[in-house]
Amino acid sequence: MMQLRDELPLVRWRSNNAFSAPVVVRVAIGGYLTGGAIYHSQCGESIFTHTPGLRVVFPSNALDAAGLLRTAIRCDDPVLFLEHKRLYRETYGRAPYPGPDYMVPFGKAKIVQPGTDLTVITYGAVVPRALQAAQKLEREHQVSVELIDLRSLNPFDWDAIAASVKKTNRALIAYEDSLSWGYGAEIAARIADQLFHDLDAPVKRVAATDTFVAYQPILENAILPQAADLFRAMKELAEF
Repeated sequence: MMQLRDELPLVRWRSNNAFSAPVVVRVAIGGYLTGGAIYHSQCGESIFTHTPGLRVVFPSNALDAAGLLRTAIRCDDPVLFLEHKRLYRETYGRAPYPGPDYMVPFGKAKIVQPGTDLTVITYGAVVPRALQAAQKLEREHQVSVELIDLRSLNPFDWDAIAASVKKTNRALIAYEDSLSWGYGAEIAARIADQLFHDLDAPVKRVAATDTFVAYQPILENAILPQAADLFRAMKELAEF
């Protein structure tokens, strides 16, 4: 933790750009494991995203993981490469091999699904759950959701978020980490600050409860954000 927080990210700054720290740290992260508990199901990406000089990426599928990992390896700055354990197991994230030169730039989000009524900003294992909720909302209530997968958490694609919110006038940020002081709080604050006049409803967040993740599967489901939670939040925001 000392090296990740206080040493690696500061090499370039302390040396006045004379030295760099081209290090990639791959980290297994996240829950939805139906039995992971406190040591195996935590997120905590916000601990590192506010560390200046440390790049943090969090792919939601195999194609983005391949592209982001190549970018990370070629980067002269330290990169925390977060790999969600549940996504190792889900068929949602599969894709054909893109070839040896495929790369995804840092700070460039992906529009998973275009929409006109509501913007949902998320990343990691919440992406397929948000997509499931968005598709159900469109089928049952004819609400068009624009779903943004950030992919890169630091830097992040503010331009994509701003363009989407200006179009839909509603924003929901969904993340697996604890609700309070979580990653989504910064995005919510920035939207409220810089896009206030474009909003037709308050900025909403869906996240885990402010507890550790339990081992018991029923409790784990109650703690972590599920597709049903996202559906309810999207519906409430669309009807506001």
